[in-house]
Amino acid sequence: MIVFSFFPISVSSQPPKAEIDAAIQRGVAYLKKRENYGRSGINAFVAYTLIKTGESPETPYIQNCLKNILLDHEQKDSKGEVGYAPGSDYNYCAGVQLMVLEAVSPEKYQTEIRTTTNFLISTQLAGGGWFYPQETPSNGDTSISQYAVLGLWAAERAGVIVPTAVWDKAARWHLTTQLPDGGFCYHPNDPSASTPKHTMSVAGTGSMYIISMQLYPDGELRSGPVKKLDKASKKRFGFLEKVELTDKEKNEDDQNLYTKPTVSYDALQGGKAKGLNWIVKNYNVRNPVGWPNYYLYGIERIAAIADTQMLGPHDWYADGARQLLTTQQADGSWKGVGNTDASTCLAIIFLSKATGKTLGRRYKPEPVGSGLLAGGRGLPKNLAEVQMRNGKIESKKLSGDLSELLAQLEDPATADLEATQETLVETITLGDREQLIQQKDRVLKLIEARSPDVRRTAIWALSRTNDFRVAPYLIRALKDPDLGVRIEARNGLCTLSRKIRGLGMPEDPLADVGENVDEQARIKLVDQWSEEATKRWQKWYNSVKPFDEKFDLYEVLNQFPKSKVK
Repeated sequence: MIVFSFFPISVSSQPPKAEIDAAIQRGVAYLKKRENYGRSGINAFVAYTLIKTGESPETPYIQNCLKNILLDHEQKDSKGEVGYAPGSDYNYCAGVQLMVLEAVSPEKYQTEIRTTTNFLISTQLAGGGWFYPQETPSNGDTSISQYAVLGLWAAERAGVIVPTAVWDKAARWHLTTQLPDGGFCYHPNDPSASTPKHTMSVAGTGSMYIISMQLYPDGELRSGPVKKLDKASKKRFGFLEKVELTDKEKNEDDQNLYTKPTVSYDALQGGKAKGLNWIVKNYNVRNPVGWPNYYLYGIERIAAIADTQMLGPHDWYADGARQLLTTQQADGSWKGVGNTDASTCLAIIFLSKATGKTLGRRYKPEPVGSGLLAGGRGLPKNLAEVQMRNGKIESKKLSGDLSELLAQLEDPATADLEATQETLVETITLGDREQLIQQKDRVLKLIEARSPDVRRTAIWALSRTNDFRVAPYLIRALKDPDLGVRIEARNGLCTLSRKIRGLGMPEDPLADVGENVDEQARIKLVDQWSEEATKRWQKWYNSVKPFDEKFDLYEVLNQFPKSKVK
């Protein structure tokens, strides 16, 4: 019987930071192929995406996006009066524009932020939701309402007070349109769009989290503006606190905006809990009902506000990042339902952890082999080659020469394993793929290394060679003693073959296994998974392997009975 090493960090570890960063860069390059998005919601969405990747608002590209946004504030109405009129995407457009202006400069664009905020307040329906501009009565749209809520949240961060009544109506709309099981549908009043969707459930639940923060910051009834917490502070919501009001802020008009909500704190907490329970119970990053990348952005927002790395038993960022790296197109884009540009923005926003940045939280990369230095394993022999950063041991940057990096992995006892792995991943991801192909034979030998982390790294590298001849090695690794190596082999075969669904096999055989399942039962499940995965991938390889491997004449002839000598 095979003995497994069950290391959670190996099973659920996120893709290397270098690989994530490279995917973001390719996505940004794709978006910038189009020089001007004009007066549209996607124009604002692209600007917001670029800002969240760290691009300066002063760059010519973002400045042009801002110019398009400001044009919406110079539109003439039927009477010839100049005012604000968002582009073709209406409330979507207004919501994202507020997110952009707040991220760039709340002070510089205070007038435009107030104008756009008033627009969203004016378009809120009597029931509390938002919809498209039309004369036909409607009970709202969960997706449009989400972007209205996101925009108003940005306005609050920019110092614009949104009346309590607006948040209160939005809270009541979400609670009344939430389905009994906790999920949300697209259009509550439309029978054809009234079933729960993954996309709408994260949208509706995420909106309730934001609304709750505005009505009951710190769990208490709001009586003034809210702002980001000092990083050292610890509050129930993680980043909100009451602000001491100046005399100017205490004027009568502002105070009249703070009224007692009709929706209680407990009711909102209950709605949030139901929504989160639906999300965890129906978690599905590979094939959600609705637009996949829209769903991932909703997951990121909820997890960031809740300040959690896990949704139930699921490592949401690791799962989503792996899915996005697998589904990114050759041109850097991500395909969407009718809008590749928007889908690409949503993917980049997820990978960048945009909401976390809004809340002042830092991205924490988890490279291949993560935890080695922190756990004391793989500590460099030469302590002059290490440095301290944020209280953690880090190795000095290694050379990006692929031959030298492989030499380090070939002798891991004297190597700084974590730094070597991280630099190798960065070198392969961003460097010349031809160098990797030239070193293929050396990488193949590393599959037999004693260290499971070295074996995982070798499998990851081989899957990037684009050489189908390495597939048999990856298929054999599906039965490696270490479960993390097996999963890396499965993911590597997905990358090599471009079969992003893994031939129908789940990525992790233990992902949905309860904590009460004993070790013997787990081993049996993993064995079954490995056998079936091996069978499927071998069948795939038999259909695509090179001709010289399909037809070895000498081998075939030796299968016939030898002729008798007469």
